[in-house]
Amino acid sequence: MENVYITIAGLVAIGLVVYFWRRARRQDNTRTDLKITGVRINPPSGSVLPANTPITVTLDYRYTAPREPLHIWVKILDTTYDSIYEGSRDSLEPGKGQVSRRVHLTQAGTVRELFIVAKNQEFVEVFNQPLAVDFTYEADDEADEEWLNDGRGSEITGVKVSIPSPAVVQAGTRIDVDLSYAINTEEGLDIWVIPETEANMTYEGTTGRQAGTGVVSKHFTVIDPGKLSSVRLVMKNAASQTVYELRVPVDYTYTA
Repeated sequence: MENVYITIAGLVAIGLVVYFWRRARRQDNTRTDLKITGVRINPPSGSVLPANTPITVTLDYRYTAPREPLHIWVKILDTTYDSIYEGSRDSLEPGKGQVSRRVHLTQAGTVRELFIVAKNQEFVEVFNQPLAVDFTYEADDEADEEWLNDGRGSEITGVKVSIPSPAVVQAGTRIDVDLSYAINTEEGLDIWVIPETEANMTYEGTTGRQAGTGVVSKHFTVIDPGKLSSVRLVMKNAASQTVYELRVPVDYTYTA
């Protein structure tokens, strides 16, 4: 009997060790020692650019914590003007490395700051560093009506989600969405799946335009508890004009 008690006590002790180790690991991945060791911007700060001209930011980095990949973006957070940023198509890995991201205004305006934003695997923001820049965007006077409307008539022909609704989902769960598309422009269209909620959330940015017919996978994550009743499917052309938009009803309840 004594051995039984010792065994039970040992199992309890092991369970407590595992619990606290997992809790510490979860806490650790909300902190990072990420350092941006080099920044190259092309075209250079001070440039005057036509609307929709991308700014490419190449980053050298190093970090050891958390011991997991990090998603990273370069964003324009000033909402005075419409902007588009490239999605986190390749993650940072612990150690040293280099990554490039693109961002631009879709209309005339100025950009005084870019922001380097990194999130962990649960899409919790762990890093946000501003970059002072000075870009002026001018309206593209050469844009004609045909170019602005390029891709109209394209459509999403099928939607498949990784977690069918209605469903109860833990906050922070990534939901993948496979979209079948029929796109009628050789230039291709950018596609987004955007959760319509005031809660803290994230969704995959542009990772390259799609053309013809096929299937593309996108994802989104709602980070806070609450309800989600719709997602918005958006397609934009090379002129950053929305040529297709569809609201899809869903029924997700997010819990803590």
